[in-house]
Amino acid sequence: MKAQLLKISNKIEQSFSIRHDEVPVYHNRWHYHPEIEIILIRKGKGTFIIGDAVAPFEENDIFMLGSNLPHLFRYDTTEEEQNYSDAYVIHFLPTFFSSEFLSFPEMKSVRDIISKAARGIQIKNNNSRYSTKLFESLHESEGFHRIIKLFNVMSHITENNDNTLLSSLGFSQTYDSIDSERLDNIYQYVLSNFDREISLEEISNVANLSVNSFCRYFKTKTNKTFTNFLLEIRIGHACKLLLETDLNISQICFECGFNNLSNFNRYFKKFVQKTPTEYLKNANKKSAVQAV
Repeated sequence: MKAQLLKISNKIEQSFSIRHDEVPVYHNRWHYHPEIEIILIRKGKGTFIIGDAVAPFEENDIFMLGSNLPHLFRYDTTEEEQNYSDAYVIHFLPTFFSSEFLSFPEMKSVRDIISKAARGIQIKNNNSRYSTKLFESLHESEGFHRIIKLFNVMSHITENNDNTLLSSLGFSQTYDSIDSERLDNIYQYVLSNFDREISLEEISNVANLSVNSFCRYFKTKTNKTFTNFLLEIRIGHACKLLLETDLNISQICFECGFNNLSNFNRYFKKFVQKTPTEYLKNANKKSAVQAV
């Protein structure tokens, strides 16, 4: 895959950056940067594309993204236009932790998590209050205390076992500005229109390619067919609707762009390994256990 190179500006007197984004929902572009990135989603939900992985994100999720791993976070919007994203974002270069420092036995967990971050990590955060305190404290600290606070954040991440590796082992990329813009146009178009039929002719026009050229191009850049990519977006959205709304399964089927219930159930089982009913029951059981 190819993406825009984003230049992160650090202050000269600081070895890493942290910012607090508390702004109306934005749709950022498909991009990459040499810095390792840690994100705490405090408010907002939507869909991410990280490497060749596509899935939903929600409040309190933590992400750790390796150097030059392309990514995009697309927030859901509401008709009231009062939906805000609230996130802490940390950037530091891979050289921040020197190879000699990482070789210490006590640094094994940090060494391992940085290695895993090359594929992207999504952490389901069950201690959101504590996480927020850690990130807030880091954001407000100065001088040497910033280093200590960053270590606290890293320790918190390494101790959380509810994490998922995102992009595939075979994912790789080279960079080209034309490809970057083309892929971003494709992703943004699909994320805005997945709830209706999108023909290959239509999406090929967005990419300014013939249908045959588009199919080859998309498979080469993403390691998947366009049909599978579209299905991943739709099934991910279906999972969110099952958990967050009172819509029945038939309604969710059509809300996500499927034209019949049989296909919806078949693809849901294929991608989630459960039927929609089983998925919802399993989620309700987890919620009940956490509430105890």
